[in-house]
Amino acid sequence: MDMDAKYADLRRAAEETAVVDAHAHDLVAAGSTLPFIGCFSEADGDALALAPHSLPFKRSLRDIAALYDCDPSLEKVEEFRRAQGLSSITSKCFQAANISALVVDDVSTLDKTLELESHKAFAPKVYRVVGIETLAETIINEESVVGSSWTLDSFTEAFVAKLKSVANKIVGLKSMAAHRSGLEIDPSVSKVDAEDGLRKELATRRPLRITNKNLFDYIFIHSLEIAVEFHLPMQIHTGFGDRELGLRHCTPFHLRAVLEDKRFVKCQIVLLNASYPFSREGSYLASVYSQVEPHFY
Repeated sequence: MDMDAKYADLRRAAEETAVVDAHAHDLVAAGSTLPFIGCFSEADGDALALAPHSLPFKRSLRDIAALYDCDPSLEKVEEFRRAQGLSSITSKCFQAANISALVVDDVSTLDKTLELESHKAFAPKVYRVVGIETLAETIINEESVVGSSWTLDSFTEAFVAKLKSVANKIVGLKSMAAHRSGLEIDPSVSKVDAEDGLRKELATRRPLRITNKNLFDYIFIHSLEIAVEFHLPMQIHTGFGDRELGLRHCTPFHLRAVLEDKRFVKCQIVLLNASYPFSREGSYLASVYSQVEPHFY
């Protein structure tokens, strides 16, 4: 029996099962500064130019060209996309993938992102996940003057109120801690340290992009408490993100202090991207902590 025949039933089941994309980002309109090649790699600069030589890129380009029924070259694929337009291309891809629902986070910093409602033209169901750091930065940046009058108490009141006001309208929260301050989150971070972190952040220029670890930990812990209260999962972008943070700070093993905290024994933590390149560590955590679920593509 050849391999195709052996796995025919499995292949058929995979192709016929409707997909819920639980880690989606906003679509961007034509003319966005995001290059098509940037969809295949998080590299930038000279490193991005090397992406076409990688095996994932070559395999993906071949599959996309087959779907578009065009020559398997980057030039021909991009030419086809320009000719067909965003709506036609998106419909074609979503139908081929049999996507039944999108779970879209709001952490994208890309330009010309589409409104959440517009995604319903391509998927029957569309849901929102709120990025906790994005929300915190939006609240702070509403006061555009450097050295504003925010205190930790006033910020916490505004942040918690806003998060609770949308909790019944969303399906989850998301943290980018691995990108910014690392996953060794202190569940007992003090108000004094968090206040100091907020004061240092407020002294920087706008728009604010939070990087202070104490403030990051404080926001994460308060958000996770709300997630537990409203039975919302917390997506965590584990593994390696951008070059801002060293890789050794991104392993999900650092989450142990949070997972052992009695306040969070009923929390739901989703490790995005299978924690790559820490997939083994992420899988181990899921085997010993009921709160953890690795998210595999």
